Amino acid sequence: MNVPDNADVYARVRRLAPRQIECLRLVYERRTSKEIASEIGLSATTVDSYITEAVTLLRARNRRHAAELLHSVAPPEKLGSRSPGDERTPLPIQAPARRPLRWSDWLPLRQPGASGNDFEPIVRILIIPFLAIFFAIGFGMLAVGARVLSDFFAVWYR
Repeated sequence: MNVPDNADVYARVRRLAPRQIECLRLVYERRTSKEIASEIGLSATTVDSYITEAVTLLRARNRRHAAELLHSVAPPEKLGSRSPGDERTPLPIQAPARRPLRWSDWLPLRQPGASGNDFEPIVRILIIPFLAIFFAIGFGMLAVGARVLSDFFAVWYR
């Protein structure tokens, strides 16, 4: 995944349950499911369920990618430490500053840090005719420009 817009990732992270965030925080520290389970007092199967649900909610490729997305929005110093049974206290995650839109954000190009094309299918379909029209207009303008130059030089050299 890309790094998608930080605000988009932030919105997805806000949908995670506290246990999912805690499991992903420990995944980021390269802990196995068994190690996470023993640390927070759950079974390894339950930990795997939390992580799988978090991966789905974050639209990540795998558990490591989901942990990296969480860390990009809320590094460990913002998450703080939690006690194993403390599910009511919300984690102090702050919204990142929105970066200004760049012209390259509107192009069908891979964004920096993205592993692939993260456009929605409808956008992918709409880009094809848009590019065809764009290049047809561009070629027409090039042909008109060549014709104008040709006429200009034909008159100039008579």
